[in-house]
Amino acid sequence: MTTPFGGGNIVGRAAAVTAGAGSRTVLITGVGKGLGRALALELAKKGHSVVGCSRSQDRLTSLHSELSSVDSPLSDSAVSSSDKHLFMTVDVNEICHRDHLKGLR
Repeated sequence: MTTPFGGGNIVGRAAAVTAGAGSRTVLITGVGKGLGRALALELAKKGHSVVGCSRSQDRLTSLHSELSSVDSPLSDSAVSSSDKHLFMTVDVNEICHRDHLKGLR
């Protein structure tokens, strides 16, 4: 059975992205910690640009500074590693209240 997101497991899809030629732009939600953070770091090391969101600005700031020290074999020497990535804080509770979602069940 195929899902709208391609099915399979996350490790297989991440491996497919890292095996591709050239760099790609990858969107990761929950990039501030756990698997999202690990994927962001690994993909940045492989030369990919990361667009990510997290609920914590502190975690995003920490990740951004960590990415500035990442060397990539595919990176353009004119662009620093941290300038290739875009991060933003997003919290669904701030965007819409849970009360508005009750009718969607």
